[in-house]
Order: sequence, then C-alpha cells, then structure tokens
Amino acid sequence: MYTDQQRRSHIYDLQTFLRRIQRAQGSVQPLAPDGIFGAETAAAVRDFQRQNSLPVTGTADYDTWSAIYLAYLALLAGDTLPQAVSFFPVGAQAALQPGDRGASVFVLQLMLGTALPHFTSATPVPLTGEYDADTTAGVRQAQGVFLLPQTGVTDRATWEALALFHNSFFGRTPLGWLATER
Repeated sequence: MYTDQQRRSHIYDLQTFLRRIQRAQGSVQPLAPDGIFGAETAAAVRDFQRQNSLPVTGTADYDTWSAIYLAYLALLAGDTLPQAVSFFPVGAQAALQPGDRGASVFVLQLMLGTALPHFTSATPVPLTGEYDADTTAGVRQAQGVFLLPQTGVTDRATWEALALFHNSFFGRTPLGWLATER
C-alpha cells in the first residue's frame, strides 16, 4: 500500500530534483521542497516538460519523472569531483620500494613534498620518479609521523596516510591527479 508518507517523500524528491535544475538555469526563485504537490510544483513540472519537448500536463508521469531525474543526475555529476586515479600498485602484497620507478613513485614524492615540511625540517624529496635514498628517507620520516613501522617501504597504510593528509590539508585531490572511472 502506498502511504501518504511515501507520497510526500517522493514529491519532496521530485521538488529537490526540480530545484537543482532550476538553479542551474539561473532561476531567481527556485522551487522550495516541502513534499506537497501544489501549484508551484505543477508549474515547475510544466516548465520542465515544455523545455524538454514532453507533453505539458503539469503531472510527473513516468517519462517526465525519468527525464527530470536524468537531468538532475547529470547536474549532480558535474557538482562532484571525479574519483582519483589510484597510483598505488595493485595486489595484496603491493608496495613501493627502493629501485621502483614510474608515476606511482612520482606521486609519492609529490605527497612527501607536501606533507613532510609540516612535520619536520626535512629537505624536500626530489621529484625524480625513482624510489631512491631521498625517497626512502622521506618515507621513513612520514611513517614516524603517522606512527607506522619505519621501514622506508611504502605499503598501503603509508600511502593512505600520506594521501589522507594531503587531501585533507589541501581540501581536495589536486586536479592533475583526477580522472573519472570508466
């Protein structure tokens, strides 16, 4: 049985979707979600239907609801940052260690360069993309700061501690490190 509470909840969701769409279109007075399908909601639905070549009825039938929801999802996707690419090696025993080379090591060195100066008077780790003695020393220092075993090898716990610090300190993942998951 479809309860009044469920109906109000669905109307509230519809109003929330429409409000986001209206805001994207620059509406000076977007719909205020209240869970009541009144004249303002019907007008917002009609406007959406008109703009999207749907039959203009003012009711949220299946096609209208689906189109509103898809438009909302598209806007929502644009509101959020894409997920970060994982530069950490894959596998249960994955680790970065002396002698390794490549993009993962370069990203590790970037994170060390942003984290260590906040905790120690360490010299910056050169950005070489090669897991050398400077990188090993930087990893040991970071592991000490994060109360991890000071092995000098970057295991998943070390990587995640550095990434968490970096992302929280800078408020986001650097844009150059971002890519959408496909």
